[in-house]
Amino acid sequence: MGIDYRLSFRKLATGALCSVAASLVICVTSGLYFGFSKVTQTHCRSYEFLPSLSAVLDYNGYHRIITQIPILIHCIFHSVTILLAYRHHQSNSTRISLLAIRSYSPWAGLLNLFIAVVDAVSLGGLLTLAFITSSLYFAVHKNGMIVFMLATTLHMGLGSYQQWSHSSFSSKAPGQKEQQQQQHIQLQVAKSLRTKLFCCAISVLCVFVGGALYQNHNAYCKAYSYSMFAVCEYVAVSNALVFQHSKVCDLPRMHLSLSYSDSIT
Repeated sequence: MGIDYRLSFRKLATGALCSVAASLVICVTSGLYFGFSKVTQTHCRSYEFLPSLSAVLDYNGYHRIITQIPILIHCIFHSVTILLAYRHHQSNSTRISLLAIRSYSPWAGLLNLFIAVVDAVSLGGLLTLAFITSSLYFAVHKNGMIVFMLATTLHMGLGSYQQWSHSSFSSKAPGQKEQQQQQHIQLQVAKSLRTKLFCCAISVLCVFVGGALYQNHNAYCKAYSYSMFAVCEYVAVSNALVFQHSKVCDLPRMHLSLSYSDSIT
């Protein structure tokens, strides 16, 4: 007698993404409710109505545990996604070049490798800002946030370009059924491309607007400027989660098998 469980990797990765979003929502709302003055306090005592993610992580030990555990689980699935995406696109680079030409192109393979490296760098920035809080090492935490934002934005742009090269490639299927399947795949690829381009545009906007608000807060210490910077942080993180979900959905359907057998021979 045996037991066999088949778990969808897509559902597990999506659940990890949702857990990160839920943990951030819980920590932000509870921080505002129980410690509004503490989480919104700035170095120049300007009035703010929203806390930054750094302030939420530094509120207490419970907040760090609630956010760090889901982020760590997400990073495990994110690491697997990087490897799977690299193998998936690397197999396509033998027939899709940078200009979507049916030929082998080493540049497509190098682009795929560079995208994987940039994605890994953004993952390292996320781990740095999540586990090295601003109260522990402010400079390291700040640089982790900068690396995460810049690497994520670059990865979104390169990933969108790679998705475009795949959507530009088309071949004629021999039968009507194969043509219908190909049209369905092309529609999914086009939908994924629109999502990636939208996320890339939002990320670029958040980088420039958030950077300007942060510098304005440090230079002039105007009220609400740091709260608006926090809004950019929320949008950027949510946008990164949406992009990651789109990337997971681009992968072929895979399952994790957990089996147990109790047999007597």
